Amino acid sequence: MPGYIGGIMENTDSIKIHDDFASNYDSQVKQYNSYESEVLFGMCYEYIKPGDSLLDLGIGTGLSSINFARVGMHVYGMDASAGMLEECRKKGFAKELKQHSIIKVPLPYSNKAFSHVVCCGVFHFFGDLLPIIKEAYRILRPGGIFAFTIASLIAKDKGPNCESMPEYIEDPSDWGVPIFKHSDKYVNKISEIHGLTIQKEQKVLVESGDKDAGDILFKVIVMQKTVS
Repeated sequence: MPGYIGGIMENTDSIKIHDDFASNYDSQVKQYNSYESEVLFGMCYEYIKPGDSLLDLGIGTGLSSINFARVGMHVYGMDASAGMLEECRKKGFAKELKQHSIIKVPLPYSNKAFSHVVCCGVFHFFGDLLPIIKEAYRILRPGGIFAFTIASLIAKDKGPNCESMPEYIEDPSDWGVPIFKHSDKYVNKISEIHGLTIQKEQKVLVESGDKDAGDILFKVIVMQKTVS
């Protein structure tokens, strides 16, 4: 039975899809020219240093955090998909990997456990992100960054009246599970509620895999925890 928390439903179909395609995931990323992880790493670079600890929420096969390990950071990972974690484990760079759903809070980590937290290619599977962000804030040390990606909600998704644009919408996808697009208004709400300062944002177009849908506009966001 799906579990509910904070208005989010755990999507078991999404987990099964990731399990089924785990062994081919890295090649599919290249096929769709999807390089948000490299963009995210580059945007984080000025805030990190060797020896820092980093938690990758939804680590998957490790594409989002392997570059952080290459510059001397201690990488920890969490994912709901056993198949994805197995592929990541084969690469041998993570200090620890845990199988745990991102929406089952509290997350299995102590307060202020990590220097930095990243979450790449995950949030577009969920609507209300506030419970997840609250946990990321809890386990992040002061001064650390929280970098993540969202599918960006733009005016053409809901018409020209940007003032009445919702915080997020749900769209069907060619993958068999819906995706959620979040508005700039919602990103600002996340920042204000949790005391995270937006330091950088970058838009990235990604192929959807659906010839009728066209590209999806993603946004890479770097926030910093500036209070204790």
